[in-house]
Amino acid sequence: MAYTPTEWKDGDVITAEKMNKLEQAVQNEQVGPAGPAGKDGAAGKDGAAGKAGASVKAIKLTTDESGKVTGGEATLTDESTVQITVSGAE
Repeated sequence: MAYTPTEWKDGDVITAEKMNKLEQAVQNEQVGPAGPAGKDGAAGKDGAAGKAGASVKAIKLTTDESGKVTGGEATLTDESTVQITVSGAE
């Protein structure tokens, strides 16, 4: 049901019924129908190419006495390294 606002006049009494009607309308956040689509603007220019990301060059795994992999280190193509952590079911 669409909300119909109360037309207040000088001297009108604010009643619980009228306040509840207002509260319910706010709660429902009545939204009207969508308007027509706006005029589409021209596409912008492409941005500059970003720096190529590093990829994995080598991986060195660490194992415990039983041979279970416990971690390691990955060397990237930019020669930086990242630590490898192992998680999951024991």
